[in-house]
Amino acid sequence: MAVDGIGRSGPGGPPGGAPIGGAAPRSPAGVESFSLEKVAPAGSAEGSEALQAVKRGELGLEQYLDQRVTEAVRHLEARLSPDELGFVKQTLREQLSTDPVLMELVRRATGSLPTDTK
Repeated sequence: MAVDGIGRSGPGGPPGGAPIGGAAPRSPAGVESFSLEKVAPAGSAEGSEALQAVKRGELGLEQYLDQRVTEAVRHLEARLSPDELGFVKQTLREQLSTDPVLMELVRRATGSLPTDTK
């Protein structure tokens, strides 16, 4: 017997949360089920082509990162003023050059690190 309620699904419920009488748990009325659609990995088409261009030496790392920043903020172009969009791009670009975690991801993807843009 669990005195503190550990191992019980609710008041008077069986241990382990097993349904009583084999009944399946019901969803509340009006609640939609949650599902995720399959999406291609980020940058799977153009990103991988641009990354291959970097590896072949056709595109510099700085140009590659600028392209990726532009792609990342494309959905904001209609929502932000040009000045605000420029600020967001600059901030993202600085993050790529200074954040240790992002720098490691860039290094793994491209084989080199971005230079400081300041």
